[in-house]
Amino acid sequence: MRKNSNPVESAPESNNNINIIHSRILKRLSLAELCLAAVAFFLVTVLFVSRFFYSNFETPLPNSNLNPGSVDWLGSIKVASSPLPSQSFEYETLNVSSSSLSFENEGMNVSSSSLSFENNEELEKEVSFLDEGGDGCDIFDGNWVWDETYPLYNSPDCPFMDGGFRCSENSRPNHQYTKWRWQPKHCNLPRFDGEKMLEKLRNKRVVFAGDSIARNQWESLLCLLSSAVSNKSSIYEVNRNPITKHSGYLIFKFDHFNCTVEYYRSPFLVLLGHPPPKSPPNVKYALKVDQMDRTANRWNQADLLILNSGRWWTYEKTLRTGCNFEEGRKMKMNMSVETAYKKSMETVVDWVNTKVNKKKTLVYFRTYSPSHFRGGSWKNGGGCHMETLPELGPLTSNEHSYVKIVSDVLSERKRSSNLEMLNVTNMSMRRKDGHPSIYNSKGDKNKSPSHIQDCSHWCLPGVPDSWNELLYAIFLKRQLLIRT
Repeated sequence: MRKNSNPVESAPESNNNINIIHSRILKRLSLAELCLAAVAFFLVTVLFVSRFFYSNFETPLPNSNLNPGSVDWLGSIKVASSPLPSQSFEYETLNVSSSSLSFENEGMNVSSSSLSFENNEELEKEVSFLDEGGDGCDIFDGNWVWDETYPLYNSPDCPFMDGGFRCSENSRPNHQYTKWRWQPKHCNLPRFDGEKMLEKLRNKRVVFAGDSIARNQWESLLCLLSSAVSNKSSIYEVNRNPITKHSGYLIFKFDHFNCTVEYYRSPFLVLLGHPPPKSPPNVKYALKVDQMDRTANRWNQADLLILNSGRWWTYEKTLRTGCNFEEGRKMKMNMSVETAYKKSMETVVDWVNTKVNKKKTLVYFRTYSPSHFRGGSWKNGGGCHMETLPELGPLTSNEHSYVKIVSDVLSERKRSSNLEMLNVTNMSMRRKDGHPSIYNSKGDKNKSPSHIQDCSHWCLPGVPDSWNELLYAIFLKRQLLIRT
């Protein structure tokens, strides 16, 4: 036979030989062997992928109830089952990486360097703040955790609330802001029990004195307490005044418990009045930093007194409006706002030391409540209506100057343990999602962001409820210490 030397003509013959070899090999392999090979490949792939998601990672299904779980610093999540059916927190996607946790909800994407949900089993292992082991626990150091059993009440069920705080009734579309609970790092807080608190307050007076944020907290406590009273008509304002936009003072009585919960409007706590004779012509008002507000004589006989001041201590609300500072019956034209605030806090503490019955009255000074305007102030386009989740993880901001002033004054001047600081500034700083924003009044459901927004006050239910839970825990702790 003649040997074919043309490589092009020999190529088909070579390919045919290779195909014959492949078919012979496949014929020798049984079907079982092929299946085993496929299973082995699948297992190797699963093991390779799952190593990145080890640490009890569990993804909630769409429309499922996301209950408190825990997230460690590497981003792994533990989700506990919900003990009570409640409103679900719906996610379109939940993406977790080793450095960030990303939520995509209603078109929003919010990331955090570390997010801590709370695991119910781990909660049981933590010491209670009310136990002896909780004595050293700093309840102001913690984080916000998701809790399906919250809120503690619903706004339609509470008739003792301004319309501006009824965010859900004012067409706010998302209710996630009601589901966050404050969790200290090293202990557990007792859940607020309205009936138990009312029994503790039987025949007693609770007084809030301060600015409109004090009113926000006062209404929160009214709602928390009234949730334990079935007959709401047994709770009433003693002078039959309406609760909405009342500028003086309001006293609500819980008739069955002979208890009153009162609010006195005093934005500065010290006296605002007319300037002394021969003051400069540009001085319209005098803020007397060494004299208490005229209504203070109504506060000092309270059993539980909650004071606050800070929101009005700004250049815009004092010096710019012609409100200057007076001390020793003389106008101090060169006194700064911060110095005036410090002197007023000294006046408040000295008043507590000398005019308040230390054996009867417990006094708590609630610290500054932050606002969260973005893109401007309240009057020139600033807003917070796009915020739907809190800031979670470590805070980067430093201590607010007014918090330091209050802390320093208390350390230097208080003479009794009946005066304590309720430090809510840092915990509230994280809650940019908790303000009424454009949902501060009833009306068109399609709220326009161009409207003046409220990013200073808080929706109810919401953040002030957590302030009152701290107050409740401290109050119960003190009762236990008195017994022992």
